[in-house]
Order: sequence, then structure tokens, then C-alpha cells
Amino acid sequence: MTNKTIKKMKTYEVNIDEIHKQKIIKLGKQELIQTQLCRHSLLDLIRSSIQFTRLHTWFIQFALLILTTFLITNVINNESFLFVIQSLTVIVIFSVIFLIDELLRSFTSGMWELEQTLKYDLRQHTIIKLFIFGMVDFLLISCLAFISQGVLEISFWKIILYLLVPFNIICIVLFSLFTIWRNTFSSAVLWISSGIVIVSVLFISNFFNIYELEMKFWGAGYILSLLFLMIVVKDQLKVKKWEALF
Repeated sequence: MTNKTIKKMKTYEVNIDEIHKQKIIKLGKQELIQTQLCRHSLLDLIRSSIQFTRLHTWFIQFALLILTTFLITNVINNESFLFVIQSLTVIVIFSVIFLIDELLRSFTSGMWELEQTLKYDLRQHTIIKLFIFGMVDFLLISCLAFISQGVLEISFWKIILYLLVPFNIICIVLFSLFTIWRNTFSSAVLWISSGIVIVSVLFISNFFNIYELEMKFWGAGYILSLLFLMIVVKDQLKVKKWEALF
């Protein structure tokens, strides 16, 4: 600051009392806080969402991948095609269950109260968790398909479709149940519903020989299930009140 500037400040100096001074300081702090809250960063949101994901959730996903790899390469490599595909489907469904259980923890254990005190609200955390968990499951499915293609002697993309269609269906069922019982949804309901879906998938795959269908039907099934899943998720994110009631 130059001497010329200091002289001008002294010339036009305005004397205020302590009350007005504190009010100006308070308004300044509020403006700084509001400005900071409006600065959204995708990287910060991802980091914040991962912060509220329990470590054992990631450990379970890793354990499922290692266990399945061991079973495919050392145990079930001489089993029938149907048995291997059904085993992989059950593994994928279990992966979905554990991730959705983690996703819904905010609503079933009161985490929303903590998350809503942060820069990003619960809706934003949930959206980014859907993205992160979806990518984790897709990576798991891709790894299982890559490992299994040599055992099953069919193309990588066929296995991907065989696993993604049940994946979409289980997500549709569980998200639909959560929409109905948002404030009373529990782990018991999640696991019971998932058990019913697993039994239904195994029964349908055996009774109707769905793996003998042409790939165009599997492709159509994937597109339709994906579109329906996107509609369910979109409706879920439209809900205005996200708090759990206790």
C-alpha cells in the first residue's frame, strides 16, 4: 500500500461504532461461507462419498472376486456351462446386495443427519455412490467374464450379457422395494427379497433354458432392463424428502 493511498484512506475515513463493525464482520463471514458452499467439485464429492463407505464393503467385493477366481480356475473348471454361469450370477447378485446395503445405510441407520451437515447433501452423496458402486460391479462382472471365457469357451461379451441382465433385474427389484418402504426398509427385507430373487433366477434359468436363447434376445433384455432401471433410479432421485423417519 503506497503513502498516497494511505493519505486518501485517512481523508475519507469513516468512523463506526463496535456494533456496526461486528455486524459487518458477521455479514462478511456469512458471505464467505455461502460462497464456499457454492463451490462444488466432483472430485471432492467422490472423496466425501467414499469417506462414508465402510471399509468392509470394499473388502467383501475384493473377497468375492478372489474367491470366484479360485473356484473357476481350481474347482469348477470341469463343471457344466449352466452350473458355472449360475454360480457367477449368484456371486454378482451377492455383490449387488452388499453394495445396496451400504447405499441404503444412510436411511436405515441415521447417517443422513451427518451427511447433510457437509457441503454435499444426501441426494448428491447417493447419486455419486450409485455411480461408484455401479462402476465397481461392472468391473467385477468384466473380471469374472474375462476369467470365465476360457473355461466356458464362449465369447467375453456373451458372458457379460448373461451377467448384466440379472444384475439389472436385481437392482430394479431392490430399488423398487426401497421406493415403497423408504422409511422402513431394513437389512432383513433386503436379504429376504434378494433370496427370493436368487431362487427365482435359478428356477427360471433351469425351467426355461434361457441360456439357449439367441443373443439378440439377451441384447434386447439388457436394453429393456437398463432403461427400466434408469427410470426407477430417476424416480427415486425425484423424491423431495430424503430423510428417514424415526
